[in-house]
Amino acid sequence: LWEFIMKLAVIVLAAGNSKRFGSNKLFYEIDGEKMYQRTLETVGELCACMDIAATVVTQYEEIAAAAREQDFSVVYNAHPEEGISSSLKLGLAANLEADACLFAVSDQPWLSADTLKSLIEVWRASGKGIACAAVNGIPGNPCIFSAAYFPELLALTGDRGGKKVVRAHGQDVALLEVENKKELEDMDTPTTKPR
Repeated sequence: LWEFIMKLAVIVLAAGNSKRFGSNKLFYEIDGEKMYQRTLETVGELCACMDIAATVVTQYEEIAAAAREQDFSVVYNAHPEEGISSSLKLGLAANLEADACLFAVSDQPWLSADTLKSLIEVWRASGKGIACAAVNGIPGNPCIFSAAYFPELLALTGDRGGKKVVRAHGQDVALLEVENKKELEDMDTPTTKPR
């Protein structure tokens, strides 16, 4: 029995300017750890147990250095002002040989490696082209896109991420309902900072 092993790449988006946050949220400390460090550790845990490679897209040298320490590839985004689509496309362009890409954002500090693993399992078992973590049936980040959707992702512009593609292909989306909804909270504004 031949089993087809698909090549999955992880892309971490860590280039934002945090305009709504008021300061650079990626460097905001939670329990003594910078937010980006928590994300890199979670992705590192996933990559180590599943033998997956990760690429970090950033404009920040500190984040690039930390990513290299974990043997992640680094892609610099020289134009983060162009919005999240610019980081998404840079990360994807570096992984076009993959059969699918898992996109993770750096402002979900409570996301666990177990949730990422479960998302991969749901995607593989479903046979769908897209898989998203969800709360109450509403898809969010992280997301997995198979190679069939790479052209649409590469056509995105401005501050629009993969949600546009997810909405256009609802019939081909598998959802992982996340029990602890805190895991999917984005730290977009100071009001979502931990108490």
